[in-house]
Amino acid sequence: MTQALTKADELSALRRLAEQLGPHSYLGPWLQDALPYLSDSLRSDIHPISARQLHQQATADRVLGLMTMQQAQTEARELLDSAREKADVLLQQATADAERITSRAWQAIRLAMKELEA
Repeated sequence: MTQALTKADELSALRRLAEQLGPHSYLGPWLQDALPYLSDSLRSDIHPISARQLHQQATADRVLGLMTMQQAQTEARELLDSAREKADVLLQQATADAERITSRAWQAIRLAMKELEA
């Protein structure tokens, strides 16, 4: 019958596996990065979060991030559309004001010319 491994034995085995796989493998860097988390969990006598739970949380975070980004893009588009509409209204008002001022100026010029001719 085999004897149960201690926490230190388990961490040591993981360290050796990470080293054995090396930095250019798929799992070596992941294991190396996970060692501090796993070590803290074991020292605190807390079971580490399972890979499935990590995957589910990462997926949920990506979905939430995507939804947030899409909402921000929609809101930005709506703000831009609103700004364009307001700019169009202001342009129409400015054009109408400019035409009114130009018309009054020409009227004043015509009146002044009549007075000069008289």
